[in-house]
Amino acid sequence: MNMDFISIDNVSFEYKKDHPVIKNIDWKIPKGEFHSLIGRSGCGKTTLLKIVAGLITPTGGTVAIGDVQVSYPSLKTGFVFQTPNLLEWSSVLENVLLPLTLNRKKISNHLEVALEVLATVGLKDYSYHYPTELSGGQQSRVAIARALITEPAVLLMDEPFAALDAITREELQIDLLRLCHLKGTTVLFITHDISESVYLSDKIAVMDNGAIQEEFSIDIPKPRKDNIRYQPTFNKLCSDIRKSMGFSSAKQDARGI
Repeated sequence: MNMDFISIDNVSFEYKKDHPVIKNIDWKIPKGEFHSLIGRSGCGKTTLLKIVAGLITPTGGTVAIGDVQVSYPSLKTGFVFQTPNLLEWSSVLENVLLPLTLNRKKISNHLEVALEVLATVGLKDYSYHYPTELSGGQQSRVAIARALITEPAVLLMDEPFAALDAITREELQIDLLRLCHLKGTTVLFITHDISESVYLSDKIAVMDNGAIQEEFSIDIPKPRKDNIRYQPTFNKLCSDIRKSMGFSSAKQDARGI
């Protein structure tokens, strides 16, 4: 059994007194596992992710990665935002190298490493293109490559595929699982998409009103083929998660969910 690698212990956060955003959350992620947080907008998912990243200091509790308590951002943690946030005046290669440039971290073979990372996301031939010359899916791949350039042990992802069309989104989900398996990366992933969370995850936490309301273990073997999305077990998990989020059948029909 994998040992816990990310430990979120009794974490709380409030922007002002008596207005909690995160309420006493406990969550453990074993090394190499892919966990997702899902919930309605404003439930606290992104705030929790930023706490794990060291971008926000909790007002209560602690977060540890390995044996080290998180108190500031680290190159050992990669972060992929909701939008790629690429520098339009810089090439794809320069965007991927940005974390090393900003942290003045020099490695002798940095160009070789960057090109290798771009190759893993299928964009080596686009190294000297600019973001405006890329599709939305390609820009998302660059953002993932940029997060991987420091060879992080942990990858934090905040709805990185939300703006993409369904086909591109599913292609990137397949590629993301492949990359994480290849590198043994531990992932905490935020999404509104129930199907996406079930396809990607080993475990899912449903958040509401700043707290984890329910947990789901996804016992679907990996590597996962695309056709599992149409199997009864997969659809049953999606249905159970919808119900845990308070969607009745009538609401699902009305909203087209």
